[in-house]
Amino acid sequence: MFKKVLVPLDGSTLSEEVLPAVTKLLEDGAGEVTLFITGEAPEGTRRRRKGLHRVLPIAGITPGPVVPDVLPAAPPAYAETRDQAVERKEHELLEYLDQVGRSLAGPGWAVRGAVHFGDPASEIIRFAKSGDFDLIVMATHGRSGLQETLHGSVTAQVIRSGPTPVLVVRPKKAERRHDG
Repeated sequence: MFKKVLVPLDGSTLSEEVLPAVTKLLEDGAGEVTLFITGEAPEGTRRRRKGLHRVLPIAGITPGPVVPDVLPAAPPAYAETRDQAVERKEHELLEYLDQVGRSLAGPGWAVRGAVHFGDPASEIIRFAKSGDFDLIVMATHGRSGLQETLHGSVTAQVIRSGPTPVLVVRPKKAERRHDG
């Protein structure tokens, strides 16, 4: 019935509780599953230093900081450009998707991964529209009531956008947390 399935994850164990339902869809004939995660694009840690804008004496300085009451900055462990930081973060997220996707490995099952940066709901909706998916399978974290009404959830925003049907799985861990 469903041939292309989109599975948004957020890196939490709660979001991964949709995987048994996704496995069932694959067993029932879904041809392709795309695991999708959004991240916050990191800024590069390499900054161009403009130098000090005042003259400081260097002869006869007593041991300690050059400027009283200011501790010297520790040198960074490494420096990277913004592009390198984004590539590093993208690689970390892809490794996560690869690890999660291994549980979906099966004969003839196509499991893919995609990483985007930005607002999770907006990126999921945009990707779902451009990818021509038949179904989105995602978890809800069990928020309800006023908090959900005021802030909305990623799941609720995806449902309201209507790019494709959404199967919402409420994780058992979330049920236990809210019932106790």
